[in-house]
Amino acid sequence: MADILPFIGTRYNSQLIGNLGKVLAPPYDVISPEFQEELYQRHANNVVRLELSKEEAGDDAFSNKYSRAANTLKTWRSDGILIEDEKPSIYLYEQEFKLPDGTVKQRRGFYALVKLEDYGSGNIRAHEQTFDGPKSDRLKLMRATRANLSPIFVIYNDEQQEVANLISEKMKEKPWEEVVDDDKTIHRLWVVQKKEMIMGLRELMQKRQLFIADGHHRYETAINFRNEMREETGKKDGKQPFDYMMMYMTCAEQDGMVIMPTHRVLTRQIMAEVDMADALSELKEHFDIKDEKIDFSKRETSARKLLDKVEELGKTGPAFAFVYPNGKVQYLKLKKKTDPVDLIEDDDLHDAVKRLDVSILHHYIINQVFVGNPEFELEDDECFYVRDVGRCFDLLAAKKGTLAIIMNATPMEQVIEIVSEGIKMPHKSTYFHPKIITGLVVRNMDSEFAKQAKR
Repeated sequence: MADILPFIGTRYNSQLIGNLGKVLAPPYDVISPEFQEELYQRHANNVVRLELSKEEAGDDAFSNKYSRAANTLKTWRSDGILIEDEKPSIYLYEQEFKLPDGTVKQRRGFYALVKLEDYGSGNIRAHEQTFDGPKSDRLKLMRATRANLSPIFVIYNDEQQEVANLISEKMKEKPWEEVVDDDKTIHRLWVVQKKEMIMGLRELMQKRQLFIADGHHRYETAINFRNEMREETGKKDGKQPFDYMMMYMTCAEQDGMVIMPTHRVLTRQIMAEVDMADALSELKEHFDIKDEKIDFSKRETSARKLLDKVEELGKTGPAFAFVYPNGKVQYLKLKKKTDPVDLIEDDDLHDAVKRLDVSILHHYIINQVFVGNPEFELEDDECFYVRDVGRCFDLLAAKKGTLAIIMNATPMEQVIEIVSEGIKMPHKSTYFHPKIITGLVVRNMDSEFAKQAKR
C-alpha cells in the first residue's frame, strides 16, 4: 500500500567537514532563536543555514531567508561540501539513546521516497492538526530550494519483524556515518544500493499503511507543492519528483519506539482569572487528589519523583500532577466511576480521543473547569509546552508560569487506534523520542528533474 522508492541522496562530504556533529541540527521547529545563533556560530556549513535561515534587514520578496537558503544549497553543492551518492539508494538509520532513567535503547528505520497521497486514501494517516503559518513557511522554502531538507517521520506495523529482519543484516556492517549529537544520541547511517534488498523492502512496504509521527506540516506542504507543480508543468502522471517526499520509516512494535510526555506550564494570562479553590472543589468530584511538597533546588530528584509518581498512578487510568511556584504538588487520579466520554462536553470529539489524557486535561480541566468554556482554545502566551520537568521548575521559579501540569505520554496503542480511524489528536499529544537529526541525508529534486530530462 505504501509506494516507496530509492533516491540519490545528497550528503555532507565528511572528508571536508570532519566531525559531522558540527554541521547537523535538530528539526527546525525545536530550534529557538538563541540556539539558531549557536548553530550559525558552530560551523559555517551547519544545515540550519538551509533549514532555518536567518531573517535580515532589507529582506523583500526577492531576497530573503528562503532565497539565501537556496543560494547556500547551490554553493555548497558546487564547492563539494554537499555531494550526491552515485546510485539510487535507501538509507538505513539507527539512533542509540538514553532515557531519563538511564536505560539505553536503539531505534531503527530507513530513509526512502514515498509517493504522496491525499489524506483519506487510506495509505498515509495523520494524527495531528496543522496550522497555516508553518505550512506557508515550509512551502516558501521548498519552492526556493526544490529540496527535501529533512524527512517526514512515519511509523508502520511490522508485528512479524519482516522488515526488521531484512535490514538487520546490513546494519551488522560498519556504518557509513556515525555521529554523536548534543544530547549524546548516536546516529548511524548505512547506504543500501543493492537492487535485491531495495526490491525486498519495496515489496514488504507495499502491504503496509504509514502513520505520520512527526512532520505533518511538511507533509501537507509537500502536497501543496505537488499540486502547484502539476498546474505549472501539466504533468499529472504521478511519476514526477514532486509526487514523492523523503521520509524516515520505522516500526511501531520495536522496543526503541519511545513516546515521551509533553508537559504544560500555564501562565498568568490564563490563570489570573481562575479561582483554584473553586476549581479544585469541582475537580474533586471526579479525581482523587493528594497533596505533597517538592524542593526545586533538588532538580533531578524532584523531577524523577514527579514522573515516577504520575507514571505509577497512570497505570490504572488518567493521572496528572499540578505543580505550583511554592513547590506544592497535587497528584490527580481520575476516579474509576468517572468515564471521560461523559466528562467532556465537546460532542464533536470521538470517544477514543476523549479518553486521551491530553483531552481530559485540555477539554475538561482547562476548558470546562478553569475557563468555563468548552470551546476555549489556548493562545501562545497562555501555555508553554515543555519536555523537561526541570524546565517546568525554571518557568515557575522565574514567574513565567503559574501552574505546571506534569503528564504521562500517550501510549502507542492509543495513537495507532486513533490514527487508524482517520481521527486527529489534540495539539502536542505525542513526542516521539529522539527526534530525527537534520542534514544526515538531503534529497535534491532538481537532480531528479535533470535525470528525467535526459531519458
